[in-house]
Formats: sequence, structure tokens, C-alpha cells
Amino acid sequence: MSKKIVKKLCKHLVYMFCLSIGILYTFFYIALPYITHQGKIVQVPDLTGVHLDALDEKLSKYHLGYVITDNSGYSPQLPPFTVLQQFPAAGASVKENRKIYLTLNAENPPLVSMPNLVEGSIREAQLRLKNKGLKLGNIKYIPDITEHAVLEQWYNGRPIPAGKLIHKGSAIDLVVSAGLGKEIIEVPDLVKMPLEEANLILLERGMRIGVVHHIKDKDSHLPVGTIIRQNPVPGTKVPLGTAISLWMVKV
Repeated sequence: MSKKIVKKLCKHLVYMFCLSIGILYTFFYIALPYITHQGKIVQVPDLTGVHLDALDEKLSKYHLGYVITDNSGYSPQLPPFTVLQQFPAAGASVKENRKIYLTLNAENPPLVSMPNLVEGSIREAQLRLKNKGLKLGNIKYIPDITEHAVLEQWYNGRPIPAGKLIHKGSAIDLVVSAGLGKEIIEVPDLVKMPLEEANLILLERGMRIGVVHHIKDKDSHLPVGTIIRQNPVPGTKVPLGTAISLWMVKV
């Protein structure tokens, strides 16, 4: 084989080698990343509270898609048809075009069965309502041979029987016995109590919470939400149904 042919063959081999390198480089560093979106990572935005109609515009900025799940939840703090939950969570790093799975807030709260509060104490009524996702509404005290027992349960101005389905989050009003001839009662000591515990004690004694003042208290080092002052002061004789003003530690 002549030197000229060998030189020409080597030249072709070099060209083929360079071409192979170029093809491999183009595939692994240009084509493959483009196909798989390698390197194009985005952070998932917080979609909580975003309405269904605004999702396309919101997610298009991040080159993300979404899927609405069949599950539904409910929060009274959010409008209907807004995002209640999402997966992946806000702040997660995902590739572009990833689908985010969303749970929307239902238009109406779910239904729960009304518990039986009659003949129980106010504390028991409060706990049963809380377990059902219901709220304690107004309390009306009337003279009765019993004392501080629930006599009637009302919803939307009408008596409501146990077992009736109502929307979660509804307020239930109570008619409570005040005993006979005990219209003047003594204010309990609520200082250093959490607000929820103080509320239960007042309700059981035939009183209620009035204005709540939130103040900073660096000297007592009491936990946030603890009562540090009240008016009227403990031991004061007041009429049934009196509102007690409280001062509570804030952040």
C-alpha cells in the first residue's frame, strides 16, 4: 500500500473520529437534555388560595401543568374552588412540564350529624361540638330546678334534634338552666389560665367572655394566650350572664 493511500486513509479516519465525537456531543449535551428537559428545574409555587380560573396563568409562568384530584376538602378560611392542598408542596424542585396535583376547596362545607347536648354540662357540649367541627353559639340562661345543664339546643333560630345533618362549622345556640333564685354569682379567678379554659369556666358559671385585650407582658414570662388580668376582679358578685373583660399575653 502506497504512502499516499495510507495518508488518505488516516485522513478519513480522523474525519470519521471527529464526526463521531460531534454526533455524540450533540446527542448527549444538546438533543438528550432538550428531550428530557435536563437542567431545567423550577420551584413549585405556593398555590394555596389560588382560584381554579387563575391556575393556567399562574402555572404557565413556571412551565408547569396541573391535575385536579377527585378528593375534596373544606376550609372556611378559603373561598370555594380555590386550592386547598397541592403535591408536590410549595418550594419543591421539579422539572418543567411536571404536573402538580391539586385539591380544591369545596363550595359547601361537608355535612355532620348534630350531637345530643341535652342534659349534659356546658363543658361537655363544647367538647362534643368541637369534635364534630361545630361551634358554640349564644347561650341563654333560664331559671330551672337544675343548674348549668343544657336544656335545649338550637340552630338558625329553631330547635335541632340529635342526628340531624348540618353543615360543618355551624354555630349551635344553647338554652341552659341557671338554677332557682341564683341570679347573682361570683366571678372566678381566671388569671394564668389559657383563654379556652377560662371560656369554659365562665360558661359553666353563667358568665361569658367580653372584650379581650391583647398586650405584651415581658415581666411575667407567661405563655402566649395566657390571661394576666380580668375585670371584674375575682370574688366580685355580678348578675347572671355578665361579660368578663380579659387581658391576654400576645406575641
